[in-house]
Parts: sequence; structure tokens; C-alpha cells
Amino acid sequence: MNARAPFFIFRAPPFPALLVLALAGAFVFGAATTAHARIGESGADLRKRFGRPESQPSKDVLVWLIEEPSGALLYTVTLDDRGISIAEGLKPFRQAALSEQSARNFIKDQLSMLADPRTARAVKPGESYVFGGETLSCGEHEQVIVDDANNLLVIWATRPMPSVMAATHEMMQRTRR
Repeated sequence: MNARAPFFIFRAPPFPALLVLALAGAFVFGAATTAHARIGESGADLRKRFGRPESQPSKDVLVWLIEEPSGALLYTVTLDDRGISIAEGLKPFRQAALSEQSARNFIKDQLSMLADPRTARAVKPGESYVFGGETLSCGEHEQVIVDDANNLLVIWATRPMPSVMAATHEMMQRTRR
């Protein structure tokens, strides 16, 4: 984008700034109720908060529809054998759109559970990072926060199909099988 862009064009803060804002917000407002689940919550607690899932495609996957001003979003939670959340994702349903604010709220909620937020880092597009012993690379249209020490990976894909997800080492192991 041209450095002399008109003042009315919105520019999102750079992703490292997003990380700082999300971490600050997560700890200042950490006691507030969240609209989303967090990695590590039990399926039973999620059912209490969100009610009966809209769908349960398998015994370890729960799906809810969350209404937003821009339309319905699919909220998917993957559980481990003990019924604990190991991956979560938010994406538009049908003609809905995933707003930037919804994605940022999801990220803030995930980061609020970190034991030590100083170990989290934002990854630039094209940069490699390690999570769960695997070397990965941040895509051109992705924004990634990785915290290998605290077992959390957050990926916000901005194009072509916007979505945001959080995963643990255990979920990464499942995808390798």
C-alpha cells in the first residue's frame, strides 16, 4: 500500500502490534466472559455454556453456529480422549463473513489462558517456526502466533477463505497420522 494513502483507508496494525494488543487485552479483561471456548476446556463445560451442539460429526468434534452481525459462523471444537479441547476453529457459514473483530476476539480469548505470555511470538509471512517438534511456515495470507512452550498455535488465514484456528501439540500429532 502506498505510504501516502488517503486518511480514510483503514490499515490494520501490523501483526506484532496485534500480538501486543491481544496479550494486553487478554490479561486486563481476562476475567470477562468469553464468547468462544478456549483450548483446554472440557466438552461438558462447553455444552453448559453454549448449549447442545448444532452438530457432532464424530464423537470428538462439536460444532456450534454463532450469530454475528455479519452472519453465522461455524465454531468447531475437537476434543481429545478425555473430552478436553485440543483444537478450535471459527469460519463463516454459507454467505457470512468473518469480521476482523471476530478473529481478534477469538485470538484474544485463546491467548488469555497462557501461563507465560512472554513465550508467544508473532510469525511473519514466509517465516518458519517450530511447533510440537515440526517446522512449519507462515503463509502469505496468514497471521500466526506460536507459543511452543505453552502448547498453543493460533493461525488467522485472511484469504482466500477467512478463518481462525487454535491447536495444541496433540492436534498436530493427530494430523500427522
